[in-house]
Amino acid sequence: MTGATATDTRLVILDAALRCFRSQGVRKTTIVDVGRAAGVSRSTVYEYFPDKRAVVDAASEHALQLFYRAMARAMDHGASLEDKLGRAAVAVTRARRFVGAEALADPAEVAMLLNRNAAALLQECGEFLTPYLLAAKLTGEVRKNLDVDAAAEWFARMLFSLFMTPSKRLDLTDSDAVSTFVREHVVRGFVDAGPGRRVR
Repeated sequence: MTGATATDTRLVILDAALRCFRSQGVRKTTIVDVGRAAGVSRSTVYEYFPDKRAVVDAASEHALQLFYRAMARAMDHGASLEDKLGRAAVAVTRARRFVGAEALADPAEVAMLLNRNAAALLQECGEFLTPYLLAAKLTGEVRKNLDVDAAAEWFARMLFSLFMTPSKRLDLTDSDAVSTFVREHVVRGFVDAGPGRRVR
């Protein structure tokens, strides 16, 4: 089996695992289920992953990489930092609708799939956002004394909240409402204070 073919088969298995996790939950999904969804035998799954835990771990990493690529594509269509962050929030709420559907509505199921600890995930998200904030600082979209690392972490925490926490006031299925919410309340904290206001 060539390297390219092996890589393709591994990705097919991971995509199948994510579909199974979404439809029936992580706990109930078996290696047989994953193999059937991928169109391969159980023994083929075991050629790539020694056990179910390894499948869950690899599927988690695969899902995160797919998510960051999707969020980067969305943000890159934004003309300003405000627009980019609004688009990031929409990407997160769309991911929430995918993961939160059906069996994965159970927070324990989500926690099992996102197996890395919260601090590591938060740091990774902040590092993803940092270049966008640095670019905005260079173009003057945000104040010159903005602590980019702190701002990135703050917005990463906002994204985590949008992903994990339902809202009775904000319709998280309405992309326009989510984008407006972020535009009105996020970037204003990153810009220079207006007349009579102090930058803390």
